[in-house]
Amino acid sequence: MLYDLVIIGAGLAGFSSALVAVERGKKTVILARGLGNLYSSSGYIDLLGYYPATERKPLLSLLEGLNRLIDEKPAHPYSLVGTDMIKDAFSSFLSISEVMGLPYGGSTYKNVIMPTAVGSLVPTTLFPKTAERDVFEAEKIVVAGIRELIDFFPAYTAGNLEIALERKIDFYWVNIGINVHRELNSYDIALALEEKEIRDRLLKQLKPISKGSLLLIPAVLGVKRWKEVISHMEEELECKVLEIPTFPPSVMGYRLAETLLNYLKSKGVEIITGYSVDYFKGDKDVEEVAITMSNGRLKKFKGKSYILATGGILGEGLQVYPQEIKETIFSLPVISPEPPSREDFFNLEGQPFSSTGVFVNNSLQPLDRTGKVIFNNLFVSGATLGGYDPFLEKSGNGVALSTGYKAALMALKG
Repeated sequence: MLYDLVIIGAGLAGFSSALVAVERGKKTVILARGLGNLYSSSGYIDLLGYYPATERKPLLSLLEGLNRLIDEKPAHPYSLVGTDMIKDAFSSFLSISEVMGLPYGGSTYKNVIMPTAVGSLVPTTLFPKTAERDVFEAEKIVVAGIRELIDFFPAYTAGNLEIALERKIDFYWVNIGINVHRELNSYDIALALEEKEIRDRLLKQLKPISKGSLLLIPAVLGVKRWKEVISHMEEELECKVLEIPTFPPSVMGYRLAETLLNYLKSKGVEIITGYSVDYFKGDKDVEEVAITMSNGRLKKFKGKSYILATGGILGEGLQVYPQEIKETIFSLPVISPEPPSREDFFNLEGQPFSSTGVFVNNSLQPLDRTGKVIFNNLFVSGATLGGYDPFLEKSGNGVALSTGYKAALMALKG
């Protein structure tokens, strides 16, 4: 079978490309060793949180900061995508999120400020509409922690929020009455709270303290039935509820990843996970790629075009060796700053290895060290790209979304 598009990688960059393909009716397959880091993400999509990144001041005027970045950093993925296409990618995602049943809010004109699990305030761009709450305008804020949940401490969260917001923040412990002989993570609690009996235990404890407030609670209000759980909570408590993304496993990231996955499957995208792409054939064009099945046989996939969205060092799309960093499938040249790291781990300029990656032209085609295109029908997106620091800039999901969008447009061109 000949596919219009073969996507390697099942993170936000790969899914973004697949969304473009299905909207154009293209035959598409996604190949991935595993499901991407989206499952452990906050569920927010950050276009650009800080710029200049070293100032650590949340960027509120997005277009002003984005245009400055593009002027100053021509090799940055955003410079290669361009402001107009970035806006198109974000606008397209907002529209599709409504169709998928997980509506997102926000815009490319300004960031919003959201609280974190440790009580800090961070900028983000797109967010689930259930998180459309403003901590600055709330008359009263209450932080609730669930005793059965590991890694969330309401006193610590409230204390840091008091410093950040310069106001009194109340906090309380509640429990949901589950007796188990192991620690429970956010996913466990979210599944439990889909049961009305368990949810009612929580509501009984929260009712005396939450009326008229903005209730900050870990993101545990349902995995698949989150609409029902959140609306029930707000109705019964007579307050607004804001879920705070937790440490992994992140329920908000899980909701986004599963919604995208199921939507793409419903549109006819083949998604094959559990096998690494460990073979390719091609010279100036990639002719085919293959995965090794459990029986040891190669299963080959032929496409008109290919998108590489396997992630960076954390996603193991780039492999670190003692003397070098390699791209793992096509052996594409990787550009790494020298030296790759700083002795001061918390240096405000970040760690150079964070900007390591494959360098590409304006069409996102990979380049060799002389600037020549290596494969005409291969396009690179997401964290596999070099030239930016997603951690320092707070731009990871934004780069994934926008480069995945452009990579698909380039791959399907003509």
